[in-house]
Amino acid sequence: MRAIVIPRHGPPSVFEEREVEDRRLLPKDVRIEVRAAGVNFADLMGRVGLYPDAPPLPYAPGYEVAGVVVETGAQAAAELPVGTRVMATTRFWGYADAVRVPAHWAVALPAEVSFEVAAAVPVNYLTAYLGLVHVGAARAGDRVLVHGGAGGVGLAVLDLARGRDLALYATAGSDEKCRRLEALGVRKAFNYRTQDYAEAARRELRGGGFQLILDPLGPESFQKGLDLLEPLGRLVCYGFSSLVTGPKRKLWHAVTSLLKAAKVNPITLMNANKGIHGLNLAQLFTERDLHRRAMSELKGMLAEGRIRPTLDRTFPLDAAGAAAAHQYLHERRNFGKVVLVRGG
Repeated sequence: MRAIVIPRHGPPSVFEEREVEDRRLLPKDVRIEVRAAGVNFADLMGRVGLYPDAPPLPYAPGYEVAGVVVETGAQAAAELPVGTRVMATTRFWGYADAVRVPAHWAVALPAEVSFEVAAAVPVNYLTAYLGLVHVGAARAGDRVLVHGGAGGVGLAVLDLARGRDLALYATAGSDEKCRRLEALGVRKAFNYRTQDYAEAARRELRGGGFQLILDPLGPESFQKGLDLLEPLGRLVCYGFSSLVTGPKRKLWHAVTSLLKAAKVNPITLMNANKGIHGLNLAQLFTERDLHRRAMSELKGMLAEGRIRPTLDRTFPLDAAGAAAAHQYLHERRNFGKVVLVRGG
């Protein structure tokens, strides 16, 4: 099996294509021929050496794929027979010709959904769905601030929020992205590069705050988020993308940023009537029922046209394509999802 591996931590150019041994299937596993693989910021953090969940080097990144089942374990054949088109979450190794996953991580694709679109769903939409609905408990009338609104998760939140009667606000890294977000229904988008978004939000809300804030930036933004919450507001933290400021690891920046993270104890939260919730999809892979239920719900939304992932750009599923895709994300050029495509 050919995989696109990270042999050492460094810039995007470190990617190499290597032949690796196919892992033996367990009875409840399936092997998927990868036709498309989503690219996520966690992949970049792993490549530069700032992702604690990453396996030992060398390994292939990749948390989500779409493709065709080419082999099944004895107990998985009835659910996902060979030839089934699927989308799936993966525990790394998505940047490869094929990947082994437990069958409950995968769901059959609606016939009309392309592999490219399907690969944009599992990580971003699972994170957005859990953050907005399950953890964030967003209710009609809530004011919701979405950081990184132009990214994959941010746009998935906007997609999932449709019809829920939420007042959506967002941050983004350019005026153009802010305008595009507002054209999609965001009430106000704040360019965090040119203004203090917290002050701008207070002015926009005339001193009011938010009932829910979804934050993949951290750790310095977490304190601002707490300050912006209304009583009984919820801050959902699901990333640390601000630790990666370029294609190489800047350890001093990471350490000093973490030291500035908000120090909060339960009594402080109780007295403020505010809540903080952590969300790490990588730590939910063992939650079989939750995973299966959420993936099935997303499949239904896809089939009914209730969600429409925003694809920004595709790159070839090879070492050069992976390097170019990572560089593209480092430069914050994307508006939506970046996907690696076989033969692209």
